[in-house]
Amino acid sequence: MSYCRRYILLRNNGHSQLFLNQIFIIPKINKYHWLLIVFAIIIVGCSTKPIGPHGERQFGNTLIWKQSNPRIIKYVQVYSNNKHVKTCLDRATNSRYLHYIHRVFYKYDLPPELAHLPILESCFDKRAVSWTGARGMWQFTKATAKDFGLRVNLLSDDRLNWKKSTHSAARYLKKLGKMFDNNWELALASYNGGQGYMSRQIKSQGTRNFWELELRKETREYVPKFLAMLSVARKRYPELYFQGSPRAWAKSG
Repeated sequence: MSYCRRYILLRNNGHSQLFLNQIFIIPKINKYHWLLIVFAIIIVGCSTKPIGPHGERQFGNTLIWKQSNPRIIKYVQVYSNNKHVKTCLDRATNSRYLHYIHRVFYKYDLPPELAHLPILESCFDKRAVSWTGARGMWQFTKATAKDFGLRVNLLSDDRLNWKKSTHSAARYLKKLGKMFDNNWELALASYNGGQGYMSRQIKSQGTRNFWELELRKETREYVPKFLAMLSVARKRYPELYFQGSPRAWAKSG
């Protein structure tokens, strides 16, 4: 052990000056301690464990996104024989959309697969307009856009601002996930058909199994189309599919 003296000057309410003499004990670090410290730094610094944007997260619940049935296979065949998925992913790549979307969805603890929903909604076209009046990359209606913090008026339309609308889409999907207990088939069907519509159908038909529900055609086909698009993108264009995604998820395949 070694010793160090420190003199501390105190002012006694403006009168006399007091000095305190303090003795500190400084431990002596020998060469073995230094070797242990250096070894620990090397081990931590050389770790190859992949981490996400804000730390590690597990992405094990992938069964829903990789399931297969005749309704999904039908669209896998369709999208395997055309360039729709590739065209959409190329557009996302050129504008680096997925890098931003994945960061936002990671923040909201959403499944990374949902970052690819614009393949189905708009083909990553930030100025897309549907025949129903829905607009933007995430195809918000006016009412839903306003519910989730987007301005829509004569002077501006935040649905066309892809970054703002991405945050709104994340909040909307998070709400739908909670509403349907993270049953993402039902949540996705609600994104297309509306919360009220899906809730009524579930109640009247007495089942929460999406594949057993009798729904109007667009909503009925929405989920198998999206799952088929994910399958085609993952298997045929993995370098585009996993761009900008959390490394742990990409590693899980």
